[in-house]
Amino acid sequence: MSLWLLLALTPVHALVGDAHGLNTREYQPAKIATIEGIWDTEKGGTTLNLFGIPDMEAETTKYALKIPHLGSLILTHSWDGEIRGLKSFPKEDRPNSTLVFWSFRVMAGLGVLMILMSLAAWWLHRRRKLFDARWFHRFALAMGPTGFITLLAGWVTTEAGRQPWVVYGVMRTADAVSPVTAQQVGVSLLAFVIVYTIVFGTGIYYLLKLLRHGPALPGSGAHAPSSADASARRPMSLPQQSIEGA
Repeated sequence: MSLWLLLALTPVHALVGDAHGLNTREYQPAKIATIEGIWDTEKGGTTLNLFGIPDMEAETTKYALKIPHLGSLILTHSWDGEIRGLKSFPKEDRPNSTLVFWSFRVMAGLGVLMILMSLAAWWLHRRRKLFDARWFHRFALAMGPTGFITLLAGWVTTEAGRQPWVVYGVMRTADAVSPVTAQQVGVSLLAFVIVYTIVFGTGIYYLLKLLRHGPALPGSGAHAPSSADASARRPMSLPQQSIEGA
């Protein structure tokens, strides 16, 4: 079920991301320039920097792997679309280029891997090898936490990319800081850490117990379900049965 959902939803995510990029280019142009590592406004088409190391002091992206015109095609849907470079914005109005440049690439790169995984699953399913391809099972296991990582990377791109504005072009973040002390912020953060550690720690412990026990498949010898336990071993399938005693 998860793989079928991935096959349907990951392309939708890409389309939504494309629409969001067009919107961001119009309303938060400095963020787009930071994401792409573009310092100079290029006439007649913008290059896409696949990878590189943005240098905020030298105002350049070092060791950049460039693809001509691809930036224009992606961000303006035209061959010669123009994207403003970071040098056209005052230094005090620029986000942290290194952080935003790489957080976006973590998000986009993992998104591409999700699309590839769903396509690989579809191909293996058509060849009736989905449940036998151990390489794919290992790949899917490694991809397990990527949804969470992608979410965090996207959040960093969005929030760090709009700096130094809390309302873009209207109010700076420094002017919107709440009048609270560092101690109050620290106590609040500590409470969140404790609660989330308990909640996620308990959930992860339970999932690991399920994984360690393994699935109960029909006709699997010692693990074959009895008539009193004929349902799949999954959360809440048999709430009266303790997982510790399973």
